[in-house]
Amino acid sequence: MPLSATSEPGHCELHSNNVYFFMMCGGHRIRCGITNVALEVLDPKLDRTRNGWLAAFNNHRAFIERMVSAKFDNNGWERDGITIIVGDVDVEHR
Repeated sequence: MPLSATSEPGHCELHSNNVYFFMMCGGHRIRCGITNVALEVLDPKLDRTRNGWLAAFNNHRAFIERMVSAKFDNNGWERDGITIIVGDVDVEHR
């Protein structure tokens, strides 16, 4: 079952610089994210700051959400069991 987008904004986690956001499955919020390295693959000229990563996320959000949804469908959970993250390897093999 594919995930559904939400209107909630993404946020940049300070210690990792990854961007996290939520998608929906049924009535459940699913924590999703993309690594800063994956964002740099998508947008090589981005400003490597919190604002730059958020801008790249917003510019590529529809694509990122499709990738997260595909990982969700393939049980691509992180070790924490509550997060789906798109990494640079995922983006490079699109």
